[in-house]
Amino acid sequence: MSAKQEESDLTTPQGTPEEIVLQMTASMEALATEEDWQGVENISEKLRRLVLQVPEDQRGDTLLAVQRSVEKVKAAALEARHQVSDRLAGIKRGKDATRAYVDATGA
Repeated sequence: MSAKQEESDLTTPQGTPEEIVLQMTASMEALATEEDWQGVENISEKLRRLVLQVPEDQRGDTLLAVQRSVEKVKAAALEARHQVSDRLAGIKRGKDATRAYVDATGA
């Protein structure tokens, strides 16, 4: 087995469609925790296709698990958005303070 094939086997989830979906949702949550939003987007696109491969009698439970995972990812995204907004507000306050100082001192 080549090194490239071994790497592919390590990164490609194995198992039934339901198991693969559950593995990918766990990976998506981990990527959200790391704020790797491109990775989250890539997995979410694959999940849309994979869910349809899950047998109908198991799809309901699988979709509930995916929904819970998506809620966790959404919470992480909202927290990251809040942090970015806070940083931007701090930068704006700093610029406003600098501008006010320059205006007050004529510097």
